[in-house]
Amino acid sequence: MRVRTWPLLSLGFGALLLLIGVSAVALHDRMTEVFAGVEAIQKAERASRQPLEGLRSEIYLTSILVRDYLLDPSPEAAAEERQRLQALRAEMEKDLAALEQALPSESLKERAGLRSAVLNYLDSIEPVFDWTPEERALHGPSFRRRSVVPYRDVALAAAQRVGDVSDRETLERQQQVLTTNEALVASLKRNAAIALLLGAAVALASILRTRFLEAAAASHLAQIEQHAAELRTLSQKLSKAQEEERRRLSRELHDQVGQMLTALSMELGNLEEQPQPPGSEFARHLNDAKKLNQETLRAVRHISSGLRPSVLDELGLAPALQWQAREFTRRSGVPVDLQLDGELAGLPDDYRTCIYRVVQEALTNSARHAGAGSIRVTVHGGADRLTVTVEDDGRGFDVDEARGRGLGLLNMEERVQELGGRVQFLSGRSRGTLVRCEIPLAKEATP
Repeated sequence: MRVRTWPLLSLGFGALLLLIGVSAVALHDRMTEVFAGVEAIQKAERASRQPLEGLRSEIYLTSILVRDYLLDPSPEAAAEERQRLQALRAEMEKDLAALEQALPSESLKERAGLRSAVLNYLDSIEPVFDWTPEERALHGPSFRRRSVVPYRDVALAAAQRVGDVSDRETLERQQQVLTTNEALVASLKRNAAIALLLGAAVALASILRTRFLEAAAASHLAQIEQHAAELRTLSQKLSKAQEEERRRLSRELHDQVGQMLTALSMELGNLEEQPQPPGSEFARHLNDAKKLNQETLRAVRHISSGLRPSVLDELGLAPALQWQAREFTRRSGVPVDLQLDGELAGLPDDYRTCIYRVVQEALTNSARHAGAGSIRVTVHGGADRLTVTVEDDGRGFDVDEARGRGLGLLNMEERVQELGGRVQFLSGRSRGTLVRCEIPLAKEATP
């Protein structure tokens, strides 16, 4: 039963992606919440800090205004200083209203205390603006010590308490933001841990499955290579057995059948010398028998040469190829330009047979399929390799398409590869065909 792991891996990857997506959305929401909290804190702090600082400054300015007024001996200073005091009072009222709006409802007592202290302070200094210059000079210093400074300090203390309330509120909001941030960090750590565990599980499953598939593929590939090697060995054995059988049949036909036909020809000659009755048909039948015997002898020799030419074993590769080119031209009418160079004598039987059969198959394909008008065959024997090229001017073919269907091309490749060589087929529609073989020479094969 085949185990299908892709559903489990798909589920694991889907869960991992879902977790990442949910974490991203949660992170966005929490970060938005944190940023909103920080912005709210900053806004609330600005809303309370600015009027509180303004109120403190105005309290000090009022004290300075009163001091300058008490020290000024001119009678015209009262109206001008009273006007300035009224302007400061209006600013202080404005800042008090802003503070009361900015501060939380829990700070009602502090807000009321601050307003009362500020108003008491302003009310305490209001009478001095009705004094004469002499009264200012006489009572001014003691008034400042007994009234202005104490009320001012009370107002500043009230402002300080309000500032403390604002600071506590800011700290509480900051703590809330920190709590939210800590929850965010904890959530991120938890989600990251879950994602890491899930990712590790999915990765481990993928690695194990991949290793299993690679091992199975390697085993399968090894079996295929083993089977291919066995098939190549079998093909080589079959090719050798076929060649040996051809050699044996060729010799049998040439030696035994050929000798028997030759003996029959001699016997027919002896019969021809015997006296014959006048007017008989014996001479005509004897002549027909001799012709039939000669044709049979030629056919046997032709079949014997086709199976394996004796010239290949007796004279070597070069004469065999020359004989093959002549016979091919005689049968097909296609001229063959044969070029032989290098050292071709003394080659082992495997090399002679391989080159002869490759050239034979290439010539047959050129005549049967290509419709060639001329063929050029070149065989070069080098110091370390043999090179064979067969080129025609035929119609060409699709190499990839023909390689999968043609047994002739496969036989050529197998014969050359058996000796450690390689074959190239270069062709195209209406461009002719070039077959090129390179076969390395083993040390024992070098003449």
